[in-house]
Amino acid sequence: MSDVSRLIEKVSSVVPGFMGYKGNSFLQDDRLIRKKLLAMVNEARIKVERISSAVKQKSVSAGLRLDDLRIELLKVAQLLKRYSYSSESTGLTRVKDEFVQEILEEDVKLLSYASRMFEKVVILTPTLEPKELLEKVNETISLVNEMEAILRKRENLLLKAVSSEAK
Repeated sequence: MSDVSRLIEKVSSVVPGFMGYKGNSFLQDDRLIRKKLLAMVNEARIKVERISSAVKQKSVSAGLRLDDLRIELLKVAQLLKRYSYSSESTGLTRVKDEFVQEILEEDVKLLSYASRMFEKVVILTPTLEPKELLEKVNETISLVNEMEAILRKRENLLLKAVSSEAK
């Protein structure tokens, strides 16, 4: 099994309907990846919002840091909602084959980071000691920031792959 096939298998096991950017599935596959990531980010943000007021009553600094996490999650959600390439602007629906493996690698990284971030958010509870909670929130913010960097790298890669296909 090739590296590309393994990567497609990894992504499709998490994202139903994902076809691996084969043929004309670029926009559909990209939309599926973004939709899955957005669902995870939004669910994490909702969880953070639910515990925020209870945490603020116990520790203002931890509560404020939770607000920072919520803002970072909102930023990533906005990145996932927008994209600078579309069939309308480029007239394309496919990606040049030489870019597929690299794009898939970024997709796998993003899905992995999103999963780890979500797991960290799930264990955030107002019952944790303020110091421990602050530590866990900071770790989660770091993951979200890394997700944002990977997402930006992926978008640049997709723009390059689409503009390269246009040539």
